[in-house]
Amino acid sequence: MKKYLGFFCLILTILGAGLAGWVDFNNDEPQAAVLVILVFTSVLGYLLPARAWVFAIVVALGLPVVYLAGHALGYQPASSPSPGWYASLLALIPAFIGAYVGALGRVLINKVMVSS
Repeated sequence: MKKYLGFFCLILTILGAGLAGWVDFNNDEPQAAVLVILVFTSVLGYLLPARAWVFAIVVALGLPVVYLAGHALGYQPASSPSPGWYASLLALIPAFIGAYVGALGRVLINKVMVSS
């Protein structure tokens, strides 16, 4: 099972990046995308705490990638980030918070399990 954990996390990361980008592209409020980012990165940080930073970066970069791809394909977002698409890079903040909360949760649970 541990053999496939890295592959599972890769699939979950790509899914989280795409879903967060899609939610943000089709929504005029940022809270829904932030919730998606927090959930995916905290779960991924819990599963593989050593790679929490990678998960945070990839999931957060799903937003600008979807904005750029949408504009390249001729789609218009529900509301554009202000002042430009690069404002979606602010998603790195909740992504790192979620990833390291998940990693911290894993470390604390492991310490409690070992000490009991």
